[in-house]
Amino acid sequence: MPQLRHHNQGPYRVHYAPQAWREVGRMSAETFLALQKVLEGLGEATGRAPEATNGLGRHALPEHGLELEYTWDERSHTLTLLSLVRVPRKP
Repeated sequence: MPQLRHHNQGPYRVHYAPQAWREVGRMSAETFLALQKVLEGLGEATGRAPEATNGLGRHALPEHGLELEYTWDERSHTLTLLSLVRVPRKP
């Protein structure tokens, strides 16, 4: 079983909205680790959509069949994961 690693790579926080948290509880450990990696990158601005600062940003994980919807608050350096939407997996 993979071990969860906590990284302090940047001064940001990740907040999970309740509907996103419910979906996290349904995913495999492998998918959760992929999600953590993506959230780290988004928190550090790697691949963050510019529109996430003023509204809704999206990021796809096609290999895991997920699309993330999130916002970024520059003032508090907080990434809020609003929802995880299931999409058809791509090979």
